Amino acid sequence: MGEFHVGGTLKPERSFMKISQIVAAKKTPTQTVSHNQNFGTAINKMHEARIGSIVVVHADTGALLGLVSQPEILAGLATFGSSSVGHCITGMMRKPAPVCGLGDDVKTVMHQMTRDRCRHTVVTDPDDLILSVVSIGDLVAAQLQDSRLEADVLRDMARPRLMAASA
Repeated sequence: MGEFHVGGTLKPERSFMKISQIVAAKKTPTQTVSHNQNFGTAINKMHEARIGSIVVVHADTGALLGLVSQPEILAGLATFGSSSVGHCITGMMRKPAPVCGLGDDVKTVMHQMTRDRCRHTVVTDPDDLILSVVSIGDLVAAQLQDSRLEADVLRDMARPRLMAASA
């Protein structure tokens, strides 16, 4: 960890929360659908699992091909109507899928998601193996937790000075 100077004192460099911390806390497995299945299958799997996105993988290799989330469902319905459920998923998915790595910090991934207008990002390892999916909600919750912890630490640090000043 690096160091920087503030007001003549040496302070530890701020360490940002990493995606790995969020993935470690997730309890639900990542849901996938094969590229040769239809759009309706993806929608049903998402509904049954009560999730907002599903990863599209190659049926034979398991390689990441894309992502289907609520905006893709709405676009499919708006374009093709109810017949969209019978269409091949590869024509409806977001491709390439937005991705991040375990070592990425939460703030950077949030910025990328906002820039790319996506609510879900696939977490992969350096070999592109799918590890998880994180949502913008996961990232906001983690950042709030991090901010609360930081506020608690600052209060604890300030408490002796405040008590000394009031005495």
